[in-house]
Amino acid sequence: MKAPILKGEKIILKPLAISQAENFLRWIKDDEVSRFLIIDGRGLTLNKEKEYIKNSLTDKSKLNWAIFTDSGEHIGSTGLHDINRKNLKAVWGIFIGDKNYWNQGLGTDVLKTVSKHCFKKLKLNRVELGVFPHNPRGKRCYEKCGFKVEGVKKQAIWKNGRFIDEIIMGITKDDYKKLINK
Repeated sequence: MKAPILKGEKIILKPLAISQAENFLRWIKDDEVSRFLIIDGRGLTLNKEKEYIKNSLTDKSKLNWAIFTDSGEHIGSTGLHDINRKNLKAVWGIFIGDKNYWNQGLGTDVLKTVSKHCFKKLKLNRVELGVFPHNPRGKRCYEKCGFKVEGVKKQAIWKNGRFIDEIIMGITKDDYKKLINK
């Protein structure tokens, strides 16, 4: 499914395009970036990344965006996966791949922008995500945007030769309404 263009205060979200594959490949192969991602860059090629983008554009259970600064710099990706129209829920993922843009509130702006789209346009009731314990910056960002820790999947992800816990966080439409009405 093709994602609509969304504008935040500091960012613009545009549908994924195959031309962005080189940036994604470079970021995912960067250990400092990928340490926070479920996926890793081992075995990933430009062709595989292009194929992923191509497939995601026709998958009705996904909405994927490239993240751009308001000045037009491509800096990362965000997306909704496992969109379930019956149960009105989805799983969210985000990463700022360009480290020059870390710690500038851009991830928070992405979360606020996509949350608004989730609950107002898509009419979802729930969005969840997973975050690693070694990503406190990400966890704080999610909490600031209304996500709450719902539990921990012990040793759920095999990464870098070991199992890692995955913290599950979620936000409901009711939680979102309370947050924006503060």
